[in-house]
Amino acid sequence: MAKLCVALDTDYAKAKDIVKALEGYPIIFKVGYKLFISHHRQITDLIKDGGFELFLDLKLHDIPNTVRNGVISSAELSPDYLTVHALCGRTALREASQAKGRIKLLGITLLTSLDESFLRELGIEASTDELVYKLASMCIQEGLDGVVCSGREVSSLKKGIRREFLAVVPGVSIGSAKRDQIRSVSLQEAIESGADIIVIGRDIVEDKDPISKTESILKLLES
Repeated sequence: MAKLCVALDTDYAKAKDIVKALEGYPIIFKVGYKLFISHHRQITDLIKDGGFELFLDLKLHDIPNTVRNGVISSAELSPDYLTVHALCGRTALREASQAKGRIKLLGITLLTSLDESFLRELGIEASTDELVYKLASMCIQEGLDGVVCSGREVSSLKKGIRREFLAVVPGVSIGSAKRDQIRSVSLQEAIESGADIIVIGRDIVEDKDPISKTESILKLLES
């Protein structure tokens, strides 16, 4: 069964209310730039003290030594999951993996806000599927625990990569609106794709009753 990850891309007051309201539910909370830069340990400690898994979405992307040091420093916050960009290169991925300890390290493949028109703009002739597969394969080869990709790519990655890994699908929508996620999928599509972690943000965070919305999603994941 896929895990539900709630992306807290909101202000601290609202994030705090949601974390407190959902205590006891089997979910992961994802913290990205917005909250991490403004509230750092205040938000990460809140999540960990509440008994939740912490997904620290920092998308580390730099030279190998800097990425390695970022992973080491992140460990002080006790994240369960941490992201690093696959495009930082094989050496950086390897060093990150060697430094991760108990953290589950996830490689960002191609952001779901990008598609083949962007690749063509850069002169890349590969399809999004081909590029994501190459990046995901490299991540797993270098010891990462999983990858972040579109739900459209999970099935082919699971079939082609001969090792167990976590497939994390971000930007999953409940309604019909795709917003800024060009390669996003619906909740049902994410479930059917074989995703291990499904990330939902605004559909829960901005809902008038986030508890009921979370409960309804968890029931779908269990069915």
